[in-house]
Amino acid sequence: MRTHFNAGNYERAEFIADSLKDNEIYQDKDRVIYALEMGTIDFFQGDHEESVEAFSNAEEYMDQFFTKSMKMGLKAFLLNDNELAYNGEVYEDVYLNSFKSLSYLEMGEYESALIEARRIVHKLEQAESKYGDLATSMSKADTTSKEIEWKAGTSQIHDSPFGRYLSGILYAKSDKPDDARIELEKLKGAIKNHQMLPDSRVQFDSTFNKIDDPSQYNMVFTAFCGNGPKKVDNSLVIPSVGDQTGLKIAIPKLDMQPSQVTNVEVVINDTTSLSLPMIEEMDKVARETFKIKKPIIVARATVRGILKSVGEDAVSDAAEEEGGELLADAVGLLAGQVREASEQADLRGWQTMPGKVHTTLFKLPPGKHQVAFNYYATSGELLFSEKKTVTLSDGERLEPVTSIYSN
Repeated sequence: MRTHFNAGNYERAEFIADSLKDNEIYQDKDRVIYALEMGTIDFFQGDHEESVEAFSNAEEYMDQFFTKSMKMGLKAFLLNDNELAYNGEVYEDVYLNSFKSLSYLEMGEYESALIEARRIVHKLEQAESKYGDLATSMSKADTTSKEIEWKAGTSQIHDSPFGRYLSGILYAKSDKPDDARIELEKLKGAIKNHQMLPDSRVQFDSTFNKIDDPSQYNMVFTAFCGNGPKKVDNSLVIPSVGDQTGLKIAIPKLDMQPSQVTNVEVVINDTTSLSLPMIEEMDKVARETFKIKKPIIVARATVRGILKSVGEDAVSDAAEEEGGELLADAVGLLAGQVREASEQADLRGWQTMPGKVHTTLFKLPPGKHQVAFNYYATSGELLFSEKKTVTLSDGERLEPVTSIYSN
């Protein structure tokens, strides 16, 4: 599915996603994943109503499953994370609103687009508090005697340049200049904050200053590139020592997927060339915000590992009473293998999420225009070009044009 999506074959990617669902590869517990993938595929197919519906479903499922996870009690520790309903990561919950905002903008629904843009920022602001509440709930449910610290992690990212950018242009085009100016100032602060991330390439570009002057633009060009991080297994296995039963702590980590793209430009009518500065590194925000949930994943996996080890000891002791030490050793070995095999890191995630977003504003006269998005490597090599036709009937209406090159 991801291969076809990256190749721009969205129809085939959608067919595969639906087949996975029909054949119960995507099960009920994977509803969030299916909805995220369908939302992205629909968006880049130009099916914006369907995209909003899919992303809204993902958002609703995330809320339902998160609330349910706070009430599961001991059951949350006994089940492998893969058996639980997937309630999404912080960054998945955040970035689905980016696509909802752009979709509403495509449909000319400014107010709804603004609500979604504001939710991007709100979710980042509330993430640590939200997962702090989850950690408290898990701590109360933890009935083991081990001293395991239950807490949420911290992130230095609490704001979104892209969210501020979208909010600013939507306020400006809705005749709210004061709100647009405030968003422009907050955009500058958000970019400074993002520049603290390791190897950050985000800079404040002078073209962003257009935000609070709607007379200077009626086009917003947005280019996504690269891929979001991939989850890989990072489990820790502690072998048995003497009477101490071994322990496996199944946890994932995010593996970054570097993009070849370093520069993006838009060429209009083969005459005007515009550079699209990068405004947000979604993949690095994902890596940073994953720190919020990770301590909870580790603590839960540790408790589960302890409970399974205790159960393994109980089975071995019962076998020794029935058949002696030899049977106990055999049963213990088998139980240990079953325990390790049953402990698997949860590697589910939003496969079609892009890694970077570039954007700029421009003003075009009414009429038909040819637009080409060009993606370049550091060497200057043209990696990909996507051509689009834009028809403007109104010189003031805000028209979004969006492209993607996943590599």
